[in-house]
Amino acid sequence: MNGPAQRVQQLQVDAPVPHQIARDANGNRIVHLTWPGATAGELRVRSLVRRAPSRAVSPEDAHPGTPLDPTRYSAAASRIPLDGVIEALGEQESRGTAGSAEKVRSFYDYVTANMKYSKHGDGWGQGDAIWACASRYGNCTDFHSVFIGMARSRGIPARFLIGFPIPAQQVEGEIPGYHCGSEAWLPDAGWWPLDASEAWKSQRIDDYYGALPSDRIRFSVGRDLVLSPPQAGEPLNYFIYPYAEVDGVAVEKVPARFHFRRLPGPTVSH
Repeated sequence: MNGPAQRVQQLQVDAPVPHQIARDANGNRIVHLTWPGATAGELRVRSLVRRAPSRAVSPEDAHPGTPLDPTRYSAAASRIPLDGVIEALGEQESRGTAGSAEKVRSFYDYVTANMKYSKHGDGWGQGDAIWACASRYGNCTDFHSVFIGMARSRGIPARFLIGFPIPAQQVEGEIPGYHCGSEAWLPDAGWWPLDASEAWKSQRIDDYYGALPSDRIRFSVGRDLVLSPPQAGEPLNYFIYPYAEVDGVAVEKVPARFHFRRLPGPTVSH
């Protein structure tokens, strides 16, 4: 998807059946295909993406009724309730703060100080804020679900972002998994980017607050997603891997591979 830090300059879809490209309510671009049962083949999507470091999205760009409208990102989600322990944490960590900016920083500091990045056992990776609060560990989805819940519980809009990490020292290779972050709405600054899980892993807390490196490709925004055209199944917890249905029933674990290659940037003459 496009934004101030990312521009999809080319998009090529190769498939043995016709396809269409649509956008959902959050502005996510979706390739949709109806695949007859007797048709064999492979879907390939190639894109040329230009990336820059992520900084705040100006309040002037967050027009009402658009995917950047803060009011779209204020309600509870199926795995991010805004009552109970989440509400209590938000109230606890906002005591003594003045204004949204101080509250957001307090919530970020709480998550980076009290969560541990780990993928052991069961339950992690679902972005279940209640589970993450009780377990105090998880992956990036879990870190950011706690943060988003705390922020929204105090009336501060926050967005979930997910995509693919691009290793800074590699020119080409397979992408083994996803990575996510979030943005909080600050009236004076706009959509403020942060990455609590990467901050924890690197212990560079300040470096991942308010500005993020260009070592990532954003894929989609939001939770509880209804695709375009709508799927027959339940809203998607988040959207990063291919989603398929057969006779209206979701298919588990659609096979997929992801590969990246860096291209040289433009030469600047002085």
